[in-house]
Amino acid sequence: MRRVLLSGGIAGPVLFTLVWLVEQSVRPGYQPSRHWISLLSLTDAGWIQIAAFLVSGTLIAAFGRGLRAAFPDGPGSVWGPRLVTASGVALVAGGVFTIDPGLGYPPGTEAAITWHGVLHNIAGPVCFFAIAAAAIVYARRFARPFALTCGITTLVGWAAAGVLAGLDYAGTWRPAPAGLAERVSLVAGFAWTVYLAVKARAQVPAVTR
Repeated sequence: MRRVLLSGGIAGPVLFTLVWLVEQSVRPGYQPSRHWISLLSLTDAGWIQIAAFLVSGTLIAAFGRGLRAAFPDGPGSVWGPRLVTASGVALVAGGVFTIDPGLGYPPGTEAAITWHGVLHNIAGPVCFFAIAAAAIVYARRFARPFALTCGITTLVGWAAAGVLAGLDYAGTWRPAPAGLAERVSLVAGFAWTVYLAVKARAQVPAVTR
């Protein structure tokens, strides 16, 4: 059972990444370099990306639970699982509370501010920060250069995406590559998550399945 939970750290990030890669290639008017991944949750086909948020977030949260058993003591044993679980819960929240239209997507819509959009905008930073913080916490345990690189890239990429989106909304730089920065941030964070899951699975004997 522990290995099943730990497998969520591989399945969750891979599933989420595959869905947005496919979805961004088939959506009319969608610009991956400009638009947030969350904007794929809109339009009639938005349920696909929403499902990815919910399923992937649940898998990552389950992975966080399994981490405590894999690394019961030592660096990262307390806060590491909590941060990973928090990132999964925040990803689920990102699917429950959909983003508001913006940056010209969906085509023909205007930017709006709703209560669920505000909650989505809170869940996003929590997810990215938690992933980055988990990488930095576990850097004390193993793969220090890789962990720190992924953690810092996640934070810097997310911050850059926010600044670029602000410039785009203000008309200062349009279209700005906010979507590209977000993807760099997410891929870095998920690369660490998958690596951590592989390391954790190696700590749990197969007979505990």
